[in-house]
Amino acid sequence: MEKFGNLIIGSLCLLLAGSCQNSNNMSFSNGLENSPVVGTFVQVGDDQVLACDQKLLTDSIRLPLSFLTEEAEIIHLDNRDEALVSDSRLLASDNYILIWNNKQNPFKLFDRKGKFLTTIGAYGQGPNEYLNVYDASLDEKNNRIYILPWQSTQILVYDLEGNPLPPIPLCLRVPKGTFQVNPQDSTVAVVLLPFQGIPAIAWTQDFQGNRINFIEPGHLQTPQDFSNEVITNNNIAGTFDVNILCIMPTRVDSLYHYDFRNNRLRPCFTLNFYEDPIPWHGYVELPNHFMGDASYPVRESANTFTSSPPAYYIVDKKTGKGAFFRLYNDFLGGSEIGGALYSFCNGYFYKNMEPANLKNMLEETLKSDGLSEEKRQELTTLAQSLHENDNNIVILAKLKH
Repeated sequence: MEKFGNLIIGSLCLLLAGSCQNSNNMSFSNGLENSPVVGTFVQVGDDQVLACDQKLLTDSIRLPLSFLTEEAEIIHLDNRDEALVSDSRLLASDNYILIWNNKQNPFKLFDRKGKFLTTIGAYGQGPNEYLNVYDASLDEKNNRIYILPWQSTQILVYDLEGNPLPPIPLCLRVPKGTFQVNPQDSTVAVVLLPFQGIPAIAWTQDFQGNRINFIEPGHLQTPQDFSNEVITNNNIAGTFDVNILCIMPTRVDSLYHYDFRNNRLRPCFTLNFYEDPIPWHGYVELPNHFMGDASYPVRESANTFTSSPPAYYIVDKKTGKGAFFRLYNDFLGGSEIGGALYSFCNGYFYKNMEPANLKNMLEETLKSDGLSEEKRQELTTLAQSLHENDNNIVILAKLKH
């Protein structure tokens, strides 16, 4: 164990070296134009995959959020008791915000001004109720909300007024899974975490649960360990991106597109690690970039692990240029954004913050001498509007294309 721990620490230092050095002395980057090429396209069967080489990731940049998104909105959520939420997950569309978490709170639907509209479903085990939820979808165009609980045999369906509709039965039980509903042809595409013994990793079916086609898991089958995950971020319309996060044990893998119309899992991005063991890692796709993270297990007790602080990197899809990065919210004066990688979902960057936490962050930012008078006044006014007993504040910014 001591030898393994030393290897982890040594590898982590190598990985983070480019990410950390001189970070306090760097100005904001306008992109990756001065960074080295770290990735090239390689042919894998019928698919072209952008393969990034970890050894070439030597640059580090301070990346402003405005490089990736349009202007950020600051949305104060409704303060009514029935509207209260925690620091939880969020989906946004043109006119709505849907918020939920894995605790005993039902989904809450707001408009884009923060006005509470309705509760969606209820926490429980009865009809149209759910316990822990693994994935959800907000389909404003078709007036639908879809909810996939853990270990589920169906997708729950509601309209945007909160009325329950007939659920969609699934042809297989889904321990952990993600999905896309296609109302135009009344089909559902599903990708699940393929535990040993499960006959499919992905399939399409109709709304009655009849399977249309499927893909066997093959080498992607995972051990029966709920530490592993399957995630889609849905940042590009018409693309079903799939990230299978193998944590126990880690392995070489790729970010995939589920081409359900042609029944293919198409690899699109990977990072070639030179370390053994391979670190914990994940991938996220944005319209013009791939992003990834890497971290290492840190033992907390005989049976539990936590993660070391992650290193983040970004690669331009067209040029292959890339660098380690730290993400800063220049819309709010340049505060560093924690958990940067998984704050991009459904075509938006989001942060759902308790007002006291946001106020503390703003007060630290206001100590800086680098703010313009206009920005200082803007942030001061925002900080003064925050009260610890209020509902949460949502920071929302649409991704650039």
